[in-house]
Amino acid sequence: MTATSAWPIGAAPDAASLSPAGRSVVLSGKVGPVRVPGERVEQRTRLRDEQPPAAATVLIRGGPDTVGKLRRHAERTARAWALDGRPFLGISVFAVLDMPLEDQLRRRFTSFRTVYLPTAGRLAEHRFELLPTGQRPHFTVRLQRADESELDRLLAALGATQPNSQYARGMIWREEG
Repeated sequence: MTATSAWPIGAAPDAASLSPAGRSVVLSGKVGPVRVPGERVEQRTRLRDEQPPAAATVLIRGGPDTVGKLRRHAERTARAWALDGRPFLGISVFAVLDMPLEDQLRRRFTSFRTVYLPTAGRLAEHRFELLPTGQRPHFTVRLQRADESELDRLLAALGATQPNSQYARGMIWREEG
């Protein structure tokens, strides 16, 4: 059995489960794409079927960021993912939707001393689109060029970093006493 040709018993691949080169893999009984160096996985068909978050919805991004760091993150996203056949420039954020802010900070952001807490409306005011990527509550802030001007605008939209009230409080073992 090879990773590019194994299918669960009685199952066969469909076009949606194949990478652009037609490769696929089985992990834990699930069919999924194999990322071949240089290939990007198309995201359009993977976007969650949900409305963008309401303007008042708080978003979380671990900080601090700089223009250079945002550019590296956007370029890394573009190396791995495509949107409508083109490199997908973007950065990750998490929306406060199904879990209280403090719980998300403790579960996902415990290693960040500071976080950004903009609202979805603030990003929209700065002309950024949120796409529902990955698993809820993950979103990708879509970028057009990831140039200096756009990244400066993104930093302004993210606002000032805030102290993370849950820094080092979750998933980290601490000695008592």
